[in-house]
Amino acid sequence: MPLVRKRRAPVEEPDNDNTTLVQSEPSRTQQRSRRQASPESEAEEHTDGDGGAEASSGSTQQLAKKLVRLALACEYARVPIRRADISAKVLGSHSRAFKPVFEEAQVLLKGVFGMEMTELPKAEKVTIQQKRAAQRSENASKSSGAWVLTNVLPARFRDPSILSPPRVPTTEAESAYVGLYTFIVTLISLAGGTLPEAKLDRYLKRTNADQSTPVDKTDKLLARMIKEGYIVKVKDNASGEEMVDYMVGPRGKVEVGDNGVTGLVTSVYGEEGPDDLEKRIERSLGISERRPGTQTNGAASSTQNGTQKGPGRPRRRRPEEEERADEESDDDS
Repeated sequence: MPLVRKRRAPVEEPDNDNTTLVQSEPSRTQQRSRRQASPESEAEEHTDGDGGAEASSGSTQQLAKKLVRLALACEYARVPIRRADISAKVLGSHSRAFKPVFEEAQVLLKGVFGMEMTELPKAEKVTIQQKRAAQRSENASKSSGAWVLTNVLPARFRDPSILSPPRVPTTEAESAYVGLYTFIVTLISLAGGTLPEAKLDRYLKRTNADQSTPVDKTDKLLARMIKEGYIVKVKDNASGEEMVDYMVGPRGKVEVGDNGVTGLVTSVYGEEGPDDLEKRIERSLGISERRPGTQTNGAASSTQNGTQKGPGRPRRRRPEEEERADEESDDDS
């Protein structure tokens, strides 16, 4: 039998017109979505292009609230509020809006929390290496670029019953820590701003705090105060012998300061203090020397070659001189 070959069904060719219509529908949909999204994208591009130099009032308030939250979190951990953290965590692309955002945050802090951001002083250059490094850096900024929160409430509201210490970890532990760093800052301030390590150890031994304290061991307590900026530990090997001194740190100057030192001393003396106690405290703190237009014999302000010299770093006394001074202070007390 002859083979019968089956014919294949003719393949219908695709309709070019229909394909074109099907392909054109997604493109039209994409065009519609682009047209709808174009106003928002243009607004975002416009905001990003400004760089935050002229941010709207709404965005300024939002950034100010973020800065307030950052300031409260930093103060809770006793960490300085640094300019770099503000730029990275708050401003972002609006770096040029620092001034209006900072001012708005100050208004919120004062009106809601009764606090404000106070700039920390720059660290003092004490050793020869630090002074030489400061002279070499010509572009050294006068601003520290760091702030802490300070209380701006009226005096009638600054009562322990109203402003109690934080409850974390406990109220007793925080109260003890505040008292200890105020005590140590007061010792350093009354000693002329610099206190040798050996003398600080003797003061702590007198108060039975040379080994341990209600907060922690003495070594760990001093390390914590150094880390948080209440005191500064200075080591100097310029004379061939290592000299270790303690100075008041930036946070100690702002939080305690002259008012805190005066308050602690007057509360210790009470009503039995001498009549000229305040004058003695001012003399020990050198407040009269810092006032404009005043000059005392202890200030040792001299003019040499037309340059006025202020009080420098106090001379380190020998061990026997320090022991003699301690004996005299014991006799006076």
